[in-house]
Amino acid sequence: MRDWDFDGQLTRTLRILACLLVFFCLALLIRPQDPVLLGLGIGVATGMWNAFFLGRRLRTIVSMVVPKAYAHMKAGFAMRISTSIAVLYFVSRCDSINIYAAAAGIFVAPCVFTFSTVLMLMGLPNGKPERPNP
Repeated sequence: MRDWDFDGQLTRTLRILACLLVFFCLALLIRPQDPVLLGLGIGVATGMWNAFFLGRRLRTIVSMVVPKAYAHMKAGFAMRISTSIAVLYFVSRCDSINIYAAAAGIFVAPCVFTFSTVLMLMGLPNGKPERPNP
């Protein structure tokens, strides 16, 4: 059984999210007053931000001792959830941005990461299913 390439998976997720963000920006050129597109764009950008810094923090804590790594992860979680809350608070104060779309956009990053991981484990991108070692 092959090892899981976390960095490659994160890079793939960030590329997919970047393509989505470019699509939302181009759609905003066509429909500049659409609050749903603006909310989705802000949400996807926030999700990308959180995913990038989660990957960075996980690469950092690999070499730490367990109690220090645990504290480091808790601090990272607090920063990422604070970022999401701050963005949603800002969006709730703006009438031109849909808060529901922004909240949904924040959850696009974990969904893309999860689905692409499941597809990779099933072996669909390579065209062959993963078989366990006997």
